[in-house]
Amino acid sequence: MTREAVLEAIRGAERLTIICHENPDADTLGAGLALRMAGERLGKTAEVVAADGVPPFLAGLPGADDVRRTPGLEPDVAVVVDGPLSRTGAVVRDCGDWLAGARVMNIDHHVSNDGSEVEAAFVEPEAAATCEMVARLLPDIGVRIDADIATVLAAGIVQDTHTFSHPNATPSTLRVMADLVEAGAPLHALHRAIYADKPFATMALWGRMLNGIGQRQDGRIVYAAQTLAMLAESESDPTATEGFVDLLGSTRDGEVTVLFKETEASHIRVSVRTGGHADAVAITSAFGGGGHARAAGCSLDQPLAIATQRVLDECERELDRADARGR
Repeated sequence: MTREAVLEAIRGAERLTIICHENPDADTLGAGLALRMAGERLGKTAEVVAADGVPPFLAGLPGADDVRRTPGLEPDVAVVVDGPLSRTGAVVRDCGDWLAGARVMNIDHHVSNDGSEVEAAFVEPEAAATCEMVARLLPDIGVRIDADIATVLAAGIVQDTHTFSHPNATPSTLRVMADLVEAGAPLHALHRAIYADKPFATMALWGRMLNGIGQRQDGRIVYAAQTLAMLAESESDPTATEGFVDLLGSTRDGEVTVLFKETEASHIRVSVRTGGHADAVAITSAFGGGGHARAAGCSLDQPLAIATQRVLDECERELDRADARGR
């Protein structure tokens, strides 16, 4: 369960499959693309798998066009990036025989990941992003970070730190990013692609979501929802909600920010962000989720109204616990 075990497996692989988590963001995708490029530079056959495909705002990343939805190589070494194996969606659900024939490794920065689902795991909760970890790993397997690798790794750090505005950005994170920019990562362009260049349909969706914003405990809890009807009305796809929870987090008195995303009539994905007081993992773990103390998620197989009530009640309980800890 160590860093060296994961590195040894990558070095020894002939065929390398890197698996992203469901609904991929820039961190899982960037880490996957960087490891694929690294493997190819070492003479390995490599692929990146993301069961849900690449979201439009990340389609311009180097190598994104070649991402597969299911493994295409014969099993050898698989590396799950930016989450446990159970978060890989259709891969873990539908590719059990393939996974059974592979040595499965894990590189992740989520504190809720205990590494128990794989042969060996390197989990570093202190890292702001899995891409930060991969940037420090690549020199140890003999790969120089060029402009393409730097670009995909920088994208993950930009998204997971909200371009260094989140408290998870450490001096180590900034040093890693400085090296990536020096290697050719276009920091400004990545920030715009991830956070600024929104199509009109996305802004129309956000308007509908903001129109339904709610609060509890005098604004300490702020929440909003994206429904299937909103997606249809605005002619948007589910990836258009990316970044909205950070907008909610700018509410002055908000200590817990929650976004509910209706993916099916009775399946709700929940994103939770917290300030320095409450623990997002304490909230989401009540529903089988996980993540970081400041950012976590979970899913509920219930209608939106019921899921909203249950999660918000848990948010209130966590604020009560946090208040008690603070006294």
